[in-house]
Amino acid sequence: MRQLIAFLAALAAAAPLFAQSKTYDVKNSTAEFHAEDTYDSFDGKTGKVGGTIVADPAKPSESSVTITIDMSSLDTGNSLRNKEMKELYLHTPKFPTASFKSVSVAGAPPDINVTGDFTLHGVTKRMTFPVHVTLLADGRIHALANFKVHMPDFGISVPHNILVTVEDNVPVRLDVWATPK
Repeated sequence: MRQLIAFLAALAAAAPLFAQSKTYDVKNSTAEFHAEDTYDSFDGKTGKVGGTIVADPAKPSESSVTITIDMSSLDTGNSLRNKEMKELYLHTPKFPTASFKSVSVAGAPPDINVTGDFTLHGVTKRMTFPVHVTLLADGRIHALANFKVHMPDFGISVPHNILVTVEDNVPVRLDVWATPK
């Protein structure tokens, strides 16, 4: 009987060592974009990125990701440009957030592809993003995704006039840090 109790105690203590699905909170993360217009180029950034990752390192294909970006907090370092970008193009009073909800994950860390529904400006499109994932020794996940968003696909008309012309394809970088719940 004593051996059975010792075996059960050892099994219970070892359970966390076996890979299992965990839920992670997305915190301290950023979303950035780069745009070029007729006169110069500029970057925008927000640190208001949240969400949840459910992951099992032994079964990456069963993972899921939900990310929300506060579009009204994007900052380009120029208050007039921020105001015009948010009011005239992104319409952040009506569409304050962008979001991504995965439907599948392919590959294994460090390089995976995440497919899901990306919503921007009230329009949802299925997209696949390449993601570089690092599983940190302290239990956190660090994920980097670089992709382009074709703004007209989301009903966003970027400036195309004699004074300013902005590219339709905007490079986006998500730098996601997730902590176990």
